[in-house]
This record gives sequence, C-alpha cells and structure tokens, in this order.
Amino acid sequence: MPAIDAKPPRQRFDQHPRFARRKVKPAPLLDDAEAQLLLPEKEYRQRLWNDFAAFVKSHGAFIVSPPDHGTVRCQVRLTDGDSQLEIAMRRLPKYRVTKLMSTATRLSRGTFQQMGELEITLWRGS
Repeated sequence: MPAIDAKPPRQRFDQHPRFARRKVKPAPLLDDAEAQLLLPEKEYRQRLWNDFAAFVKSHGAFIVSPPDHGTVRCQVRLTDGDSQLEIAMRRLPKYRVTKLMSTATRLSRGTFQQMGELEITLWRGS
C-alpha cells in the first residue's frame, strides 16, 4: 500500500488548458413581431395576455376571467351604441368577439355603473 502524502502536488503554472475559439455568430435581424413568434408557447401567451390587458384597460373596460384561459370575459359600460372596446376589436378580425346578454353592476369611484360583458377569444384550446 502506497504512503499517503500530507502535501498535495504543486500546481504547474506552465501547463494551462487552451480554450477553443469560436466564431462569433451575428445577431439575427428580426423585428419585435417576428421575434415574438419564435418564443416558447407559454411565454408568447403571457406576453399576449399582458398586451391585451393593457389594451382593454386603455379602452375603459375590465377583465374578469383569469389569465390562463384563452377565452377572456371583459366588462364594458352599457351605452346606447357599441363600446370603445367593441369598436377597437372590430379592427382586429383575428380575435372573435361575442357580446353576452348578462349584465353586472360595478362600484367604481363611489358610483354604481351598469356593465355589459364581452367574450373575446385570444387563443383556442387550453
């Protein structure tokens, strides 16, 4: 049986492993819309949901459904004509909008408001 040395072997400074140099790949020239299509499905849906939530809020509506559902329920103020959100969603034919017959009462800034509901399909399936 060989004897165990108390001292570890000394490091040799003249022997360094060499790193293999790799050619730098150029960054792809994509705009934001193309780059979003290359994202994983879960991250793409999360970004779509966040953008849609900001869009709905900017048009004076409120989202009622949870963020992981492809079909979104929004509450809009009842008016004689169409709401701002309905008019804006007509310009985006990709997303199907259904006006529901149900109404709700929402307390906002100390006043009760009559709200109608819209159902918007962002993506199909779950």
